[in-house]
Formats: sequence, structure tokens, C-alpha cells
Amino acid sequence: MAVVVEFPLTHDQRLAKERLHQAMREFNEAVKFAAKIGLEVEVSLVTAYATYSAKPLNWVTVAANIPGYVPPSDIELF
Repeated sequence: MAVVVEFPLTHDQRLAKERLHQAMREFNEAVKFAAKIGLEVEVSLVTAYATYSAKPLNWVTVAANIPGYVPPSDIELF
């Protein structure tokens, strides 16, 4: 069986990995805080396409609202 050797990450790749890790910690803390004070938190994924990536990117969209409150829509009715 062959041994798979991973290439070491570049400085920018390590930095990006650390930033993502820290951002997720802060995001999770913010979601916990919003839930503790009674907000309804909705998290969903949005697929985005960029010229610099062969694969689609997954972005996160978040809404925090008072339970039962429906925020006004940005879509205008004709």
C-alpha cells in the first residue's frame, strides 16, 4: 500500500484556515447569544459561483428575528 504524503500548507493557506476556524467560533457564539436572548435564528447555505474557483462556493446567510415576526421582504410586488 502506498504512503500518501500531504504537501505542507503555504503561509496564506494556514492563515486562511486559522481565520475560518476563528470565524466559526465567533459565529457559533453569536448564534448561542441570539438564541439565549430569545431571537429565532435561521441559517441557510447559498451557492455562489466565482471566476476564481472551479467549484461553486457555499456561503452562509443568517437571519435573527423576534419569534412570530415576519420581516418585510425586499421583493416588490407588481
